[in-house]
Amino acid sequence: MALIDSLEKRFGSSIDRSSQDRAFDQVERLTALGAAVSSLEYLASSRDFDRGELLSWDTARTRYRWMTGRSAKALGAVFDKPGIQALFGLRVLAAATLLNPRASHASKTAAATYLATTNFAVHARSPYGSDGSETVLTISLTSIALGRWFRSDPRARHACLWFIAAQSCLSYGIAGLAKLVSPVWRDGTAVRDIFRTRMFGHRKVFSFLRNRPKLARAVGMGTIVGEMAFPLVLVAPAPVARALLATGAGFHASNAVVMGLNRFVWAFLGTYPAVMYCSRALGRRAKAS
Repeated sequence: MALIDSLEKRFGSSIDRSSQDRAFDQVERLTALGAAVSSLEYLASSRDFDRGELLSWDTARTRYRWMTGRSAKALGAVFDKPGIQALFGLRVLAAATLLNPRASHASKTAAATYLATTNFAVHARSPYGSDGSETVLTISLTSIALGRWFRSDPRARHACLWFIAAQSCLSYGIAGLAKLVSPVWRDGTAVRDIFRTRMFGHRKVFSFLRNRPKLARAVGMGTIVGEMAFPLVLVAPAPVARALLATGAGFHASNAVVMGLNRFVWAFLGTYPAVMYCSRALGRRAKAS
């Protein structure tokens, strides 16, 4: 009770239910798009789950002992083909449910819960081939599911939005810091060499940057500064906050076009309404004090 009373005193006057619901709905829709894109990409590359391939169930189940015991047959029905295809197909359906404005609260709660739990399950099955966008999706989907389970409690939804916003800012800040201590990022070598790789490469961009080390260095330092500055969106004046969000969106959109990182766009954009909500909440609290 003491914790609840403390939360009421701290957040009670700063929670705007209408802006909270609007932010939560925006996070839900954008994250659902990310889940749909991710699932469709997995379905498009379902050949990677065939026997003998790196992501096959025969290989994946050796990761944990509990996957090879008595539960192996039951798990195989879900994690081997065609079960894994059905899992991703249902994820697309669940994402469509979250995007449907006429869907009931109960169906959306079930859809969000399914997406969150299957994100954990797919990662446990095989983390290989996954990336940071899947981690962000897991965080957002879990928070969305919890927010729907506790829909009548504004403090719970407030906490969910804050968790999403904090994780988003932390992701950018840590990514920028990791690049800052890396000499190949500071001198632009990493930027140039990323575009010569098979997975994320782009021949024309690499050719353009290969003989322009100063430009590659500028892109690398710009990425570092942008990522490290992003957490300031929570406390910056509104015009600066909007500029930081626009820069982040442009960064992910360009990566999607050049590097094929489509999931990152929706996964991170899905956190932006939560970031804006928390930024406004801090602004209101600052004015009130």
